[in-house]
Amino acid sequence: MAETLFDVEFMKKLETLRFLARRMFRGQTHGERNTLRRGMSLEFSDYRRYHAGDDFRYVDWNVYSRLDQLFLKVFTAEEDLTLHILLDTSQSMQMGSPAKIEYAKKVAAALGYIGLSNLDRVGAIAFADELGVPKPPQRGRQQIFPLLRYLETLPCEGGTALNRTLQNYATQSRKSGLAIVISDLFDPGGYERGLDALAYNRFDVLLIQLVDESEIQPELDGAVRLQDIETAQQRRLTINRRLLNLYQQKVTEYFTAIETFCTKRNIEYLRASTIVPFEDLVLQYLRRGLYLQ
Repeated sequence: MAETLFDVEFMKKLETLRFLARRMFRGQTHGERNTLRRGMSLEFSDYRRYHAGDDFRYVDWNVYSRLDQLFLKVFTAEEDLTLHILLDTSQSMQMGSPAKIEYAKKVAAALGYIGLSNLDRVGAIAFADELGVPKPPQRGRQQIFPLLRYLETLPCEGGTALNRTLQNYATQSRKSGLAIVISDLFDPGGYERGLDALAYNRFDVLLIQLVDESEIQPELDGAVRLQDIETAQQRRLTINRRLLNLYQQKVTEYFTAIETFCTKRNIEYLRASTIVPFEDLVLQYLRRGLYLQ
């Protein structure tokens, strides 16, 4: 099942990564996570790979002697990070080559795999003009394949209502954490109130905007009839160089507005074209940010 989204070699690379939380939970300082509530009185739960800065007291040296790799014992009372993967499945995500929705599912699957491999709680939900049926946050490596099956079977349909769906999710969620929003952000109603709602409800927010090259630099010329894939609204235009230049200007202004908004709200924002291999997006570009190392 997993191989339909990514191969085994890529999965091994993902296991070397982990998520970080920026917000302070229960009095912890920035960047500090997982170690404060471990102790001999706690019940052993599982293992996870050692990461630089972890406490050597919880290394299982028996495992190290057999495998020559460092693993830490994890206990049931350990503080964990909750990842909320919010995936745009509106009709506009069908566009592109490869389709944005297929690219988005791979990114979501990879990020979910990282979280579950490190014993974080991971949940996922699709959204379009309404919220879809959620996969509630759960913990443990045994949740990897259910998550992949959930993502693979998501349909791509409906319009987009970013503000309403993100607001609803922010207020309905029982536990905050890191909200990873994957979307093309194509919504005439905007995105600002939805992202604000997540931040207001104490979510860290990572926004991944996916675009296709044809949306940035359309190869159109002459008389055309354009149709909105979500609303079916049509418009006839005569495309010339002046109009293409104006379009490029508007696209630049649109991207700049998103970047400015996210900077002011302390939201991490990454825009990615689907021509970038999704492996590079995860292993290189996201690792340059605040939440993945």
